[in-house]
Amino acid sequence: MNENKVVRIGISHDQRMRNSLGDGYVPCEVSGRYLLLKGGDKKLGYVNVDVRTQTESGDKLLCELVLHHDDLIKALQSLKLD
Repeated sequence: MNENKVVRIGISHDQRMRNSLGDGYVPCEVSGRYLLLKGGDKKLGYVNVDVRTQTESGDKLLCELVLHHDDLIKALQSLKLD
């Protein structure tokens, strides 16, 4: 096969990050920040969430949150998107 005829199809930055970080990646739509859900404690119902940002020098952790799964679901369900 002639390699000159191979056309590379680019992917978006968000898709590249999802491919790299997995389904726990939740990007901010207006900045380089994102949430990274890392799992948690099933027995206690906690979810570990990193708040991270993309900088010129690489990825940086801003803070880590430990949230209760039910509180997170309740907050998301209470949002009314118009």
